[in-house]
Amino acid sequence: MDMRQQTAGMLEQQDLQKPVDVILVSMPFGPLRQPSMGLSLLKATLNPDHIATKILYFTLPFAKLIGPALYEYIAAGHPNTTDLVGEWIFSATLFDSSDCHSQAYIEQILRQEARMYQELFGKRVRAADELVDDVLMARTQAEDFLAACVQEVLAYKPRMVGFTSVFQQHVASLALAQRLKERLPDLCVVFGGANCEGVMGAELIRQFPFIDAVVSGEGEQVFSALVERCLAGARFDNLPGVYTRRNLSFLSANSRYSNAPSVRDMDALPFPQFDDFFTQWEAVALDTGLPKLLFETSRGCWWGEKHHCTFCGLNGQTMSFRSKSARRAIDEIVHLTSAYPHSSIAVVDNILDMKYFKEFLPELATRQLGLELFYEVKANLRKDQLQLLRDAGVRQIQPGIESLSSQVLEIMNKGVKGLQNIQLLKWCKELGIIPHWSIIWGFPGEPPEEYARMAELIPLLSHLTPPIMAGTIRLDRFSPNYDNAEQLGFLDVTPYPAYGYIYPFSEQSLANLAYFFTYRYEDDRDIISYARPIHERVLEWQDTHAQSELFSINKDTHLLIRDRRPIAQRPLVILSGLQRVLYCACDGIRSLGQLYQVAKDHLEPEELSCRQVEDALQSLVEQQLMIREGDLFLGLAIPYSVSNQDL
Repeated sequence: MDMRQQTAGMLEQQDLQKPVDVILVSMPFGPLRQPSMGLSLLKATLNPDHIATKILYFTLPFAKLIGPALYEYIAAGHPNTTDLVGEWIFSATLFDSSDCHSQAYIEQILRQEARMYQELFGKRVRAADELVDDVLMARTQAEDFLAACVQEVLAYKPRMVGFTSVFQQHVASLALAQRLKERLPDLCVVFGGANCEGVMGAELIRQFPFIDAVVSGEGEQVFSALVERCLAGARFDNLPGVYTRRNLSFLSANSRYSNAPSVRDMDALPFPQFDDFFTQWEAVALDTGLPKLLFETSRGCWWGEKHHCTFCGLNGQTMSFRSKSARRAIDEIVHLTSAYPHSSIAVVDNILDMKYFKEFLPELATRQLGLELFYEVKANLRKDQLQLLRDAGVRQIQPGIESLSSQVLEIMNKGVKGLQNIQLLKWCKELGIIPHWSIIWGFPGEPPEEYARMAELIPLLSHLTPPIMAGTIRLDRFSPNYDNAEQLGFLDVTPYPAYGYIYPFSEQSLANLAYFFTYRYEDDRDIISYARPIHERVLEWQDTHAQSELFSINKDTHLLIRDRRPIAQRPLVILSGLQRVLYCACDGIRSLGQLYQVAKDHLEPEELSCRQVEDALQSLVEQQLMIREGDLFLGLAIPYSVSNQDL
C-alpha cells in the first residue's frame, strides 16, 4: 500500500463532511510516541470560542512508512543532533538540490559522522552504509508523503493551518505549508514553537513568503486573538509576539524581537486535549512501544532565573518560573490518567517545583494511582525527598548531572558538588529510581586534570547507573555560552555545517535560523586528549554496570560488604568497631567533624582522636569502598535492607 492509499484509508475512518476552521499540524521528525503539548493546549484554548479545530499528527504515518525504529532513531538526533538528518530528508522537497550537493552532505556529514560514532561507540550505533541507505530510502518517500498530507489537510477545508516546529520539524513543516498555500492562497499559515523564537522566527518571515505569521514564545495568551483575526480577515500584526511581513522592518530596525505574553497564572490553562493523537495512534497501528502522556506542572526554571547554567539554551526568553497549585496539578493528572489510561507519563517541566514536596507529591503517594512518572529535578535532593518521589510514582528522573567534578560544575554554574551528584546516583540505585544523566566537557577554563581524576573515579562507581552519553558541549542559542561567546573564549561561532546543506541562504540568514553553533577555543586546547580517558571509562561503565554490585548488610556488630565490581580488591569485606560505625554514618555525605562526633556518640571511648577517625576513613577510601573530597566522605555500598540473610 503506497502513501496515498494509506492516507486515504485513514481518512475513511474520519468524519470529513464537517469543515474544520483550524488545522494544527505536527510534522516529522517530531516525537513519535507522544502528543504535542503545545498544540493540545492551543486546541483547548479555542474550544470556548466554538472554533472547530483538529490536530493532525503526520509524524505517525511517516513512521509507518519508513519504519518506527528508523523514525525514532532519527527523531532522537542520531547519530548526532547537529547533523539535522531529519531536516535533510525533506530538504529536496523545499529547495532545489543538485546531486553533487546531496552527495557532499552524505559524505561530509552523514557518512563521516556515522563512521566516527561507530568508531567511538561500536555496535551501539548503525553502521555508516546502513544508515545512509536508510536515510536515502526515507528521502525518496518525502515527496509522495507530502502530497498525501496536502490531500488530507484540504479535505477538512480549513481556513487556517498552524505548525509547531521543534528540533527537526522545520523543513517538513515548511514544505507542507508551501504546498498548502499554493493550493489555497487565502489560507492563513502560522508557525510557532521553539524553532520560531526571536530572530529565528523573524528570519522565517523573511525567507518564506507563504508564512503569514510567526508566534514567538508561549502562544496561549495570544493565539485565540490571532485565530479570530485570521478567520475574520482582520489585521493581526499588532499582536504582541506575532511577527509578520508588515511589522518585520520595525522589529528589525529596533532589534525588538519580543515574545508573546507568557502565561502567569498556570492554573488558568485548560486541560490539554490529546484525543486527536490517541485516535490517530490507534488508526496507524504502529508496531512499537506504548505512547506517553505529557503532563505539565510548571514553566521556566527557578534555578536558571538567578543562576543560568552556562550551556543551557532551553526556555529562550521565558526563564521566569511559574507553577500550578498542588490542587490543580492533582486534578489534571487524575483527569489525564482517567481519560487516557495505560500510558506512562512524562512531565515536561524543566525543573520540579520544590513546593510540591509539601502537598502535591504526598497527595500522589496517598492516592496510589499506579503512575510511572518522569520528572526533571535538581541533584541536591535529600534522601527523604527521593523516597517521596518514588512513593508518588516518579520512577525516572533527569537530575541535571553533567559532571562529577566540583570544579567543572562550578564553571557550569550548576550549584552542586561532584560528591552530591554521586550521592544522588547511589540513593537512586537503592530506591529503584532510574536517573538519566550525562557527562559533558569542553568548558573554557576547565582544568584538564579534573578529567584524569574523574577517569580514575569512574571504576569505583560501576554498580551505579552510568551516563547515557558523554561528549563535548554544544553552543546552543540562548545559552550564556552563546550570548557571551567571545568573552568566554569561544571564537569563530558559526552555524553547524549541516545547515548549509539544507538551506540555500546567506551566512547571515543561516546564523539567524540556526540553533546549534560550532566554534573554536581561543586557547586552542586539546580537548580530545584529556577527555579520551573519561570517554573510554564511560563506555566500560555502560558495558559492565549490569553485572556490577556493591552492597552492604548490617548484621549486629558487623557490617558485611559484598563487592562484585570489576575493580574489587576482595569479594567480601567485614567491618566492625570504629570502621563499621563510620561507614554506616556515610550513607550520605558527612564531614570529618561530623564523623568524629558520630564516633564519640556511638563508641564512647576514653580517648578517641580526630586523627584516629581520619585514619579509619582513609583506610576505607584506599579499599575503594568510600570516596573523599576534601574533608567530606561518602560510602559507596548500597545498604541492603533484608536482615539475617547470608551472603
